[in-house]
Amino acid sequence: MDKGSYTFQALSRKYGDFRGPAFEIKVDGTAIKSAEIPIVSLEVELCADGSAGGCHFTVESLYDFEHSKWINSLAKTIRVGAKLEIRAGYVKQEEVFYGYVDEFAMEYRGSAPPRLSVTGIDGFGFLMSCQEPFYGEQKEPRKVVEDILQKAVSAGYAKKVTVGGLDGFTVPTVKQKLDDYKYLRLLAKRYCVSVFSVDGELIFDNVIGSGSPLITLTAGAGLLEFHKRTSLRGQVGVVEVWGKDVNQMFIKGSAQSVSIGGKGETAVELAPKFKRAVLREYNEYVRTEQECGALAQARLDAQALEFVSGRGVCVGLPELIPGRYITIEGLDGDTEGSYFVSKVCHRLTGDGYFTSFEVKGARA
Repeated sequence: MDKGSYTFQALSRKYGDFRGPAFEIKVDGTAIKSAEIPIVSLEVELCADGSAGGCHFTVESLYDFEHSKWINSLAKTIRVGAKLEIRAGYVKQEEVFYGYVDEFAMEYRGSAPPRLSVTGIDGFGFLMSCQEPFYGEQKEPRKVVEDILQKAVSAGYAKKVTVGGLDGFTVPTVKQKLDDYKYLRLLAKRYCVSVFSVDGELIFDNVIGSGSPLITLTAGAGLLEFHKRTSLRGQVGVVEVWGKDVNQMFIKGSAQSVSIGGKGETAVELAPKFKRAVLREYNEYVRTEQECGALAQARLDAQALEFVSGRGVCVGLPELIPGRYITIEGLDGDTEGSYFVSKVCHRLTGDGYFTSFEVKGARA
C-alpha cells in the first residue's frame, strides 16, 4: 500500500490541472484506451471495511450497422477469469484496480447501439470460491492468513500480500464450512484488524493507527463536497477482553483511552457519562494478559472510529485510496481535521472524472 504523502498542488501539476480525463483498461494485457474505444462509464470501488473491491464499465457503439459487422474484437477479448487492470488519470494515469473479469453481458436494446457491460472483482473474489477446511493445524494465525492470501497471488489475481497485526498470537486456528474470504473476515474481526485490497496488494493488518496524512483536501481547491455526522451509537468508555492462559486460569486486559485520531475530543470526552459504558468479551485465542490488553486497545480504537463519519467528493485523484488518513481544510473549525478513509469510488462518465470517498473519525 502506498505510504507516501501528496500535496494537491503537486498532483495538479502532474495531471495538467486535471484537464482531459483519460483511462486505460487492460484485459489479459490487451489495452482498451478511452480515446479509442467508446467507454461510456467506468466505476472502481475500493473498501477498507472488509468488502471486496470491484469495478464496472460499459462500452457502446461497437457495431457497424451499415456493414453489419463488429467494429473491433473487444467482445472476443473480454472473457470471465481474464486478468483486469485499470489505470485512471489525465495526461498521466495511475493504476486504480487490479483483479479479474467476474462477469460480462451483451445488451441489445432495439434501436439503441449494443452495449457491453463488464464487472470485475479483486483477488478476494477468487478466495470466495476456495473452501478447503483445516482442523487444528499447528500454524500460527499469521502463517494461516499468509497461506490463504497467497492463493490469489498464485492464481494471478493479486500481486502481493501484507500481513500484520498478528504478532504474538500463537493459538492454532480451525476452519470449516467457510470459504477463505469469509474466514479472513472472521479472523479480522477476532484480531481487530482490517482486510482489504489496493492495487493488487491484499492487506490484512491494523491500519487505523495514526500516521502521516495521504493528502490535504481543501474546500474550493479540489474538494467539491463534504458531509460530516457525529453519533454516540455504540461508543464505550472501557473495553475488557477475557481469556484463559495455558493453565486454564482466567486472564484479562483492558483499555480505556483511545489511542488514535489526532486532535479533537473523543466520544467519552464530549459525553463523560459514557465512561461508564463497558464492553466485555471473551476471546478463546488469547493466552497472556498482554494479548488481552492488545486486543482490548484495538477493539476500543475500532469502536471509537465509528464516532464520526463523513462522505465527500473531489476531483478525480488516482492516489486517493482507502486505509489511509486524509486532512480536510477550508471548512468550519469543527469539521476540519484528520479522517480515516474507509471507502473510495473512482467514477468516469461523460461529466468527467470524480472521486467520492467515505471517512471515519475517533475525535470530533
